[in-house]
Amino acid sequence: MPDKKQLKIAIVGAGPGGLATWIHFRKLSDVEISIFDGARELREIGAGIGLNENTWRHLQLLGVAEKIDQFTNRGDPTKIDVENRNGVTGKLISRRYQSTDPNIPARSRIERYKLQNALLSAVPREQIRLSKKLVDLKETAAGVTLVFKDETTAGPFDLVIGADGIRSVVRSYAFPEHRLSYTDKVAYRILIPQENVAHIPDIPQGSCFWHTKNTHVYTNPLDNGLFEIATRAPIPDPDGTKVSWGTEVPKEDVVGHYTEYCETIRKILDVPNKWLEFALFGGPRLHSVVHNGRIALIGDASHPLHGAFGAGAAFAFEDAYVLAQAVGEAQQKGTSVASAIQLYDEIRAPHYEALYHVLDDYADIAKEVEAVNHGKDDNEFVESIVQKGLAGNTQWIYKYDVTKVWRERLEEAIKGKNGLDSSIAPVLNAIATAA
Repeated sequence: MPDKKQLKIAIVGAGPGGLATWIHFRKLSDVEISIFDGARELREIGAGIGLNENTWRHLQLLGVAEKIDQFTNRGDPTKIDVENRNGVTGKLISRRYQSTDPNIPARSRIERYKLQNALLSAVPREQIRLSKKLVDLKETAAGVTLVFKDETTAGPFDLVIGADGIRSVVRSYAFPEHRLSYTDKVAYRILIPQENVAHIPDIPQGSCFWHTKNTHVYTNPLDNGLFEIATRAPIPDPDGTKVSWGTEVPKEDVVGHYTEYCETIRKILDVPNKWLEFALFGGPRLHSVVHNGRIALIGDASHPLHGAFGAGAAFAFEDAYVLAQAVGEAQQKGTSVASAIQLYDEIRAPHYEALYHVLDDYADIAKEVEAVNHGKDDNEFVESIVQKGLAGNTQWIYKYDVTKVWRERLEEAIKGKNGLDSSIAPVLNAIATAA
């Protein structure tokens, strides 16, 4: 083995993706890791977050699953996993119950801050430098230097990892031509005590999407006595000023979008006096998420999917895992960081391409159903589009096992398909076994 050089690594963003990246990278030898975040204190804004099969897999890999298990009741075959209803009539369109397979963690949902706290339990707080709002990056032969709003700098670093969310400064630097756009949709979210809606009849006791032609409402009684409500509504922004993210708004701003819904939903939406508003932004797929051999993007920073699949944390965890494994492999082989992040890019790109194809398929389904149901009742449209969307089955997204993809890639390398020197095959074999 050649002499190892200690890698200086910066993680920008201390959300779930950034924290997961730190936890994976700390397992590597000869690395010095720094985390920077612009917030004065770490807190999660939002309501609930879904924990699917792939999310649980990575929480176990990160060593924090037991911090969350206490908040969830999983694997109950009488418990509704998810159902879809017509929002106007309340008619049940589809329903699925939780699996009892001991090898497949059941889907569950918790408050976002509990996921954040579970990850923080594995990261010493002194490792996170707060109030460091990134404004620019500078590249020299020595590495990448971070420039902050308070006029301080940090670096140079051998590798900068942008985990700074959908409005990523790192992405703006690396890919200045990439642009986000407002989707003309807003989400309203809130958590309230279940007792506040206990008087309302016919509330499903599980995750439920209530659909109309242009909006939907999501309801879910969580395991710990809270009740989650999340909605989406079309709101145009002709002036281009919509930027809200977690802004508190009064009930009057919300309920008017859902007057056509059935009585159950109208009564539920009337309970909270205030909501959090999230303007939804998205952007086109980046065909590469690495820059100049020393900058890599993960999570929403790499692919701004505007929450389309409700699995943003899982995607970030998958990114963090592959990126750390690729850098670890480069250390074992004595190759460069540039080769490591290129490998990361090659492994993750096909998955994100598939996700964007799903979004395209959704748009095509909507057009197809609109054409077939032209002039028909809106309720028929809703039921047709939900059933046709379900027929497209996206469960593969939530079952996707990136650890298997990584092992398969290493096995290919071991077999010499990538032209690697056979002398490093035992090392790669050991890495594959450990992975």
